[in-house]
Amino acid sequence: MNANVSLDYKPTNYLVLSLNPGYSKSFSELQYVTKLTVDDKDKYIFASIDRKTINTSFRINLNLSPNLTFQYWGQPFVATGKYFDYKFIQEPMADNYHDRFRTFSTNQIIADGDQYNVDENGDGKTDFSFDRKDFNVREFLSNLVIRWEYNPGSSVYLVWSQTRSSNNDTGTLDMFNDLGDLFNSGNNKPHNVFLIKFSYRFGLK
Repeated sequence: MNANVSLDYKPTNYLVLSLNPGYSKSFSELQYVTKLTVDDKDKYIFASIDRKTINTSFRINLNLSPNLTFQYWGQPFVATGKYFDYKFIQEPMADNYHDRFRTFSTNQIIADGDQYNVDENGDGKTDFSFDRKDFNVREFLSNLVIRWEYNPGSSVYLVWSQTRSSNNDTGTLDMFNDLGDLFNSGNNKPHNVFLIKFSYRFGLK
């Protein structure tokens, strides 16, 4: 499922505002998790996964004069993935789709902090373990460009670019808390880049 909206607003001839929010949700029954070697044999672990993504792009174009313009673009982005129904591949070429894998029962697989322990034969001992892969990734990208044409054909550009990113392993989407954590400078330091570019036009006679 994908949903996108595009909104543009022009209150004056010199100001244009744009907003493009989007949301997507997808499900996969067979998502690769990891490959293990158990008793000298390769064991491929898969799982079902629910993915959710939310993002919003916004843009501001401000033309104070033909020679002085401001352009700003920003995009917060949150993507999550929640794994469940872990399984291993047993007959990858089987005619019946559900014969290609076997799902671990709740008695076989136990969550232990950041990993899962699997008791495949039910003897009460862990046969193998693998890491939990749930994810919550948050990013913010932005650019501000100021252009001043101080002489015909000659310009100076001031550019400010900022990036923020953070992640955790909850696998759940909580938009307001996710954005709050993303813009919490105490826990998430932004990466800023400042650039200045000059251009000058020489006239040849």
